Amino acid sequence: MMKLSIYNFTIMTHLNKFLLASVICFTTLSLSTFAQTTEELASYSSAEISDIAGFFGIPSNAYTAEYGVDAYRVTYDMPYLDSTISVSGALFVPQGVDEACSLPVLTYMHGTIFKRTDAPSFLSGEGQFGFLMSSPGFIVLMPDYVGLGTSELMHPYVHAQSEADAGAYLIQAAETLGEEMGYSFNGEFFSTGYSQGGHASMAFSRELETNYSDVYPLTASAPLSGPYDISGTQFIQIFENTSYSNPAYLAYNIIGWNSYYGNLYEDLSEVFQEPYASELPAMFDGETSGEDINDYLPFLLEDLIQPGLIDEITGNPDHPFNIAALDNDVYEWVPQTPLKMYYCTQDEQVFYDNALIAEAWMNENGALNVSTSNGGPLNHGDCAGPAIFGGMLWMQDFSVACETGFVGETTHESWTIAPNPSVNGATVIAGLPSSVKWNVVDITGRTIHSGSGLQVDFSSNAEGIYFLKTDNWGMKRVLVRP
Repeated sequence: MMKLSIYNFTIMTHLNKFLLASVICFTTLSLSTFAQTTEELASYSSAEISDIAGFFGIPSNAYTAEYGVDAYRVTYDMPYLDSTISVSGALFVPQGVDEACSLPVLTYMHGTIFKRTDAPSFLSGEGQFGFLMSSPGFIVLMPDYVGLGTSELMHPYVHAQSEADAGAYLIQAAETLGEEMGYSFNGEFFSTGYSQGGHASMAFSRELETNYSDVYPLTASAPLSGPYDISGTQFIQIFENTSYSNPAYLAYNIIGWNSYYGNLYEDLSEVFQEPYASELPAMFDGETSGEDINDYLPFLLEDLIQPGLIDEITGNPDHPFNIAALDNDVYEWVPQTPLKMYYCTQDEQVFYDNALIAEAWMNENGALNVSTSNGGPLNHGDCAGPAIFGGMLWMQDFSVACETGFVGETTHESWTIAPNPSVNGATVIAGLPSSVKWNVVDITGRTIHSGSGLQVDFSSNAEGIYFLKTDNWGMKRVLVRP
């Protein structure tokens, strides 16, 4: 739930070098109740988006920026507690789309941030992912969440319902905006997110299937390294150890949840020792970074938390802290659409058992298309890149291309690979010359083998996502299954 690194690149605040360094342009649109205002943030060409991909370390032979993308900040209303509040989020729209061509919608839920201006609608950090995800031809939505972005409330950290509502009401706002901006939804809806975003993606996916299936039917979702089992796996493993590498998260939980539930404590000194109890509230002002809070707090729980409190919490199922944690578990539901959870086994921040427990519960209770993908022995930061990129590609395989097509920057000759997925066997290329030369490339950009002709043998390839890259005809994704 901390800062991400993609293929060993760390997301830093200097991402702002990609931003348009100018005054934000305000546009005036006639909007419904859901979409109150919209602001144009940036407009990137496909070449500029390729530069962003390179900055994140995504190999050029594994990702192609197809279309330029326009980015907007949207402010909209959503319910929260007993009132209606205004929140913000980012909207990314591919350029040059034929108005007769409807587009799929991908909602990306961001990971943990502490500063309001690190939210997607400020194009900081994960906000840059919106360009990468939209360029293949997706409307991309990134809610900032309550208390982040332009919202000045206390952020209720990993609060499932407010995360889900932020996503659902942003879809409604974006749908209304489409009537004015010339785009429309094609009826395919996807969800993903990493870390806290994995938790939010799971909550949002559950919300769509439970309450919006008739208007925004979920097509597939890919929650990534999220704390789905907060009350069990996540907190049990934190409290069983003498230290936790990110005590700021724990403080975020306690202060954020108390802002929503109001019964975890009357005074913060009931939870934290001094001087932390007195000084922590000022640090959660929406302007202090998580790194600064972590640097201030002790990693040893015995130096941070009041003596006996952990035993009190773990020994009393009815403790308000446990009730709040149970309310924010997000795995006890049965997805009706494909769902794949990504995780890594050396994750020191979000313990990978969260994914295994969620998978087991869902499948034991009747889910037919729920699975996990093990990213290997990577820590939380290093896991982010492969998980986010892999999840994005996996979901794209469920999307049906618009028959009308795009009229934007780039076009490719029509050719196909079948069968795809390839089940440990040969695939056949159709629509290209028989002399075509190609390379099989894995998700890291490494060339696995090369050849020519209209047959490609994947029988020796391990399960996963690959790219068939031709010399002159572009490339296609191939999913290999055992």
